[in-house]
Amino acid sequence: MDAGAVMQGVATDANVSRAGRLRTHRWELSALSRARRPINVLMRTKLVSSLASPRIIDDYLGLVDPAWSVHDVRARVVSVKRETSDATSLYLRPNENWRGFRAGQFVKLCATIAGVRHTRCFSLSSAPEDHGPLRVTIQAVPGGRVSGWVGAGARVGDVVELSQAMGQFVLPDPLPPKLLFISGGSGVTPILSMIRHLEAVAYDGSVACLHYARREVIGGHELALLAHQRPALRLAVVRTGHSDENGNGRLRLSLAQLEAFAPEWADCDAFVCGPSGLIAAATSIWQKGDAADRLRVEHFAPMATSIANGSSGAACRLVFAKSRLETDGRGGVSLLDQAEAAGLHPSAGCRMGICRTCTCRKVSGTVRNQRTGEVSSQDNERIQLCVNSPLSDVTLDL
Repeated sequence: MDAGAVMQGVATDANVSRAGRLRTHRWELSALSRARRPINVLMRTKLVSSLASPRIIDDYLGLVDPAWSVHDVRARVVSVKRETSDATSLYLRPNENWRGFRAGQFVKLCATIAGVRHTRCFSLSSAPEDHGPLRVTIQAVPGGRVSGWVGAGARVGDVVELSQAMGQFVLPDPLPPKLLFISGGSGVTPILSMIRHLEAVAYDGSVACLHYARREVIGGHELALLAHQRPALRLAVVRTGHSDENGNGRLRLSLAQLEAFAPEWADCDAFVCGPSGLIAAATSIWQKGDAADRLRVEHFAPMATSIANGSSGAACRLVFAKSRLETDGRGGVSLLDQAEAAGLHPSAGCRMGICRTCTCRKVSGTVRNQRTGEVSSQDNERIQLCVNSPLSDVTLDL
C-alpha cells in the first residue's frame, strides 16, 4: 500500500488531535444510498410489508440492486487485493444500514458460495477515519470455504452480507499514555485497525507492537511504513519457525522475550490477538505480574455446533423467543413441524416453500433448506419454516 493510502485518514482538526478521543465514524454514503434512506423508511411500514406478503420487501429490492435491503447490511466488493501468499483483503462498500465501527471490532460476513450461505467472523483491518471502503483482511485456512473463496473466488461486484460491528476489543477512552500490542498470524488485523486509528487522531503516547509470524506478515509493509514515519511506534517481528538462541524449539512469547522488547510492559494497556497458545501465554504472564486488569484479549464467538450431516433424529435445542418456549429439536425435520409439535401455531400455507406464508426471522443458528440444499448460519435472517430444518441449536422469533 502506498503512503497516500496509509495516511489518507490523518485527522486535521487540532482539537481532535490533542484530545485523541475515540469516535465511531459513520460510513460516508454515496448519493444513491442517501437517496434510498427515506425510501427505506417507507418500505419498513406495516402497509408496505402487507402489500409484499407473502414475500418480503427485500425480495423485490434485490431485483433492482442486490446490495439494497430495508434492514440488512449488504456490501459490494469494490476491490480485491492480495496481501501475502495466503492472505487477501476485501474492500467493501456497505449500504445505508451500516452504522459504523470502532477500531478493533469485527463483523460476521456471510457469503453465498456454490448456492450455500456461509458465515464467518473477521476483524476489520481499516480504521474508522479512513472514510473509504471497509477492509477485511483474511488469511486462507486449509479447507476453509469462506477464506478459500476470498482468496480465489471473490470478484469486484460481488455482494456479501455483514452484521453490524461487534466486539469489545477496542481502545479505552481516554487513551492511555502507553500501549502494547501483541499479535500472531492473522491476529494482527484488528491491531492494524487500532494503529491506523491512533495515527489518524495523532496519538502522542508510546506504542509497542510485537508480532509473531511463521512466514510473511499480514500488513507488514503498512506497519513498517507507519513505524518509519512515527518514531514513537516500535515494531518487532518474531519468526516462530526459527529456534531460540539456544537452538531450542520454536520461538514463543515468554517473560524474558517480553521484557527484552518492552521492559515497561506492566505499565502498558496491552492488547493480544492471535492463536490460543499466544493468548494463554500472555494471560499467564500478566496474571503472574499482577497486571491482568491491564490486559485485553480477543476471542471470536464460536459458530453454532452443527448436527452431523443434519441427519434425522440428531438432537438440538430450539428456542422460540416470542413465546418464551424451549424444546428439544431434531435434524431433518422442518421447523414448522417442530414448532407445531411444541404447541405453537405459526402461519402456514402450502408447506412446499412456494407461498412463503410461514416466513419467520431466525435469530441465530444454522439451518438447511430441504428444497434447495442451501445451508445458512446468518443471524437475523428471514427463513421459511416449512422447508428449513435445523443443523444446530436454533432461536426463532416466534
